[in-house]
Amino acid sequence: MTRLLLWVLLFWLAYKYLLPALGRLGSPRVPPAAPPDTNPHAHDNAHDMVRCAHCGMFVPKAEAVAGDGAYFCSMPHRQAGKR
Repeated sequence: MTRLLLWVLLFWLAYKYLLPALGRLGSPRVPPAAPPDTNPHAHDNAHDMVRCAHCGMFVPKAEAVAGDGAYFCSMPHRQAGKR
């Protein structure tokens, strides 16, 4: 009788833990979905971009060189002036 209970317990443990674990091995892993933004306007002013008045390249406003009422991407372009 003890052997029968031991076998029943063994099959129950295999059914409970081993089969689900084996099933997960073959399935492709799907990355979890990204949480929704709590503030949809958080990225609106992340990088204010301005256009260089000489070459037209966009640069972050914090890195731009201001002069002659315009923004430039570098000091040589500021010295060269607007196009």
